[in-house]
Amino acid sequence: MPSAVQIPHTQSTSSNGWQIGLLAVAFFYFAIVAPSQTAQPDLQQQYDKAQSLQSSGDMEQAVFAYKVFIASAVAELAEDRSKIGDNPLAAKQFEESLALHPNDLDLLLRTAQAERDASNPARAQELAQQLLTAEPRSAEAHALLGSIASRSGDPDSAVKEYEIAVAIDPSIANGFALAKAYLMKKDENSAAKIFTEMLASAGDNAAVHLDIGRTYGETGYPDQAIIEFKRALVEDPKLPGLHYSLGASYLLSMGEIDFPKAAAEFHKELALHPDDFLSHSQLGYIAVNEHNYREAEKELRRAAELNPRDPDTQLSLGQLYVDTNRPREAESVLRQSIALTTDPSRNHYQVQRAHYLLGRVLMQTGHTDAAKAEMQTSTDLLKLSTLQNQGKSAAEIAASEKADHSLNKAAVPALDPQAMQQMEEVEKRLSPAIADSYNNVGAIAAQDGDFAAAVSAFQHAAEWNPHLEGLDYNLGRAAYSAKDYAAAVAPLGSYLQQHPKDTWFRSALGVSLFMTGSYHAAVETLQPIGARLQASPQLASIYAAALVESGDVAAGIARLQQLEAANPDKPEFHRMLGRAWLRSGDNNRAEQELRAALRLDPSDTDTQHRLAQLEQAKSARPSAEPK
Repeated sequence: MPSAVQIPHTQSTSSNGWQIGLLAVAFFYFAIVAPSQTAQPDLQQQYDKAQSLQSSGDMEQAVFAYKVFIASAVAELAEDRSKIGDNPLAAKQFEESLALHPNDLDLLLRTAQAERDASNPARAQELAQQLLTAEPRSAEAHALLGSIASRSGDPDSAVKEYEIAVAIDPSIANGFALAKAYLMKKDENSAAKIFTEMLASAGDNAAVHLDIGRTYGETGYPDQAIIEFKRALVEDPKLPGLHYSLGASYLLSMGEIDFPKAAAEFHKELALHPDDFLSHSQLGYIAVNEHNYREAEKELRRAAELNPRDPDTQLSLGQLYVDTNRPREAESVLRQSIALTTDPSRNHYQVQRAHYLLGRVLMQTGHTDAAKAEMQTSTDLLKLSTLQNQGKSAAEIAASEKADHSLNKAAVPALDPQAMQQMEEVEKRLSPAIADSYNNVGAIAAQDGDFAAAVSAFQHAAEWNPHLEGLDYNLGRAAYSAKDYAAAVAPLGSYLQQHPKDTWFRSALGVSLFMTGSYHAAVETLQPIGARLQASPQLASIYAAALVESGDVAAGIARLQQLEAANPDKPEFHRMLGRAWLRSGDNNRAEQELRAALRLDPSDTDTQHRLAQLEQAKSARPSAEPK
């Protein structure tokens, strides 16, 4: 049921200096959704508890319960997004959940990890530091800071953080991360010591040798990686990813010289695992470099089918289409490669190559301006890449780029269509309950007079279910009451479209449009009730001011004069009429009205300032010379 909320008239000032009175807000609507629309049992219980508390009238506890439900549900969806590799949206949803439960340390950690994976290192570091403040011996927080430093090219800081993490929690994952940081520092002895300890504790088996080899390969030590992979082959020649990793290391070690040996390993991997995206991608890469375009296209197309989210495959296809003079196809896949590269610094700004090739294609097809823009972007990224590689030898740069192109490619996971469908089904079930919970939190906040919080809650509700019944009503009223006129315009307008005879919403929309400087729209909105406006002096003054600002100065002045005559002791009407005369260019009448306003309200500093400006203008005017 709706609950009454009375708002007193207050003064507000528009972006153009007009001062107006606000309309009163009557009530907000609560929404109740069927319990069957939630998902897991624990979420169902949280949601049922919130509704029960609201029904019993315990609004404070109801708000808390709704927030617990929303935070849990949104975090669950964020976790699913993270698993399928949708890192930007996962980070956004984790942040939304954290805002509702800022003291949940596990949620704080997951949010920080999500921000790191979404290539927001500054925010990830800020959250990790917050976690350490609350829990100084958090191995996870130190490991996270180590990974951020590692990704940022700061091996010294990475080693420091990982050493702390290992001291707190000597897990295999932390050990490998520390060894990798040592190798980034070129401290092979310290890394080798950790690997020896790993083999002693976890066992001398193929999986450990595979991980050791990958660590070597990813840090620019392909020859040591090859030794480890061959040791793993002795233990388990069918281990998934082993033949691919050995082939990739051959590419890292000798490049084109070892193309045949690398290709042989990729084919062995595919014989065991036919849908291995990485092996198809690398075979396509080799074929492009050998100008075997038919074979390259077959392998790269298959790789793109297996992982349509990988920008490197699209870039290789783009190179192939450029080489074979197929500009239309080249433009399409190059644009895909650019769109899929959410972090431009990835693989040493490899996206620079995509912009360069796209510029060539656009120049070839006669799109000169667009081509120049792409070439400029390519140049800018090349400068960033050069800056990133300062202080490194040519060999180090080449090794790092090769490693990124092969062993690190799995950093862009394939999008599992089935997992995506399952996640969307869960989100579809949860979204109505999340939206209704936000709506109810907003309605309760509005009851308590916290309209800014209500606006925020209603806006979140709209993100989860923009078609929620009553949402435009609630958001429009709350935003208007919070004097957030820019946020009020859209929901007020939407509601008015469905209810064109609602005078309050028409009036509120007119005020909001005026306050945001949309004077013509304000006049159009208020015109249908123009004849009844005189019954509300504040609203009538807004309409008159809108007429003035939209260019119909005479009509606006006439209405303001009527208001002033009916309310001679109200300073605001003298003030508004003075502004209107200023707009018309009649400074004498403007001064008369402004002085009248100041007599009625001597504390009006704005009017004092305008009168001072008028006096200054008069004194600056040259006096007439006697004839």
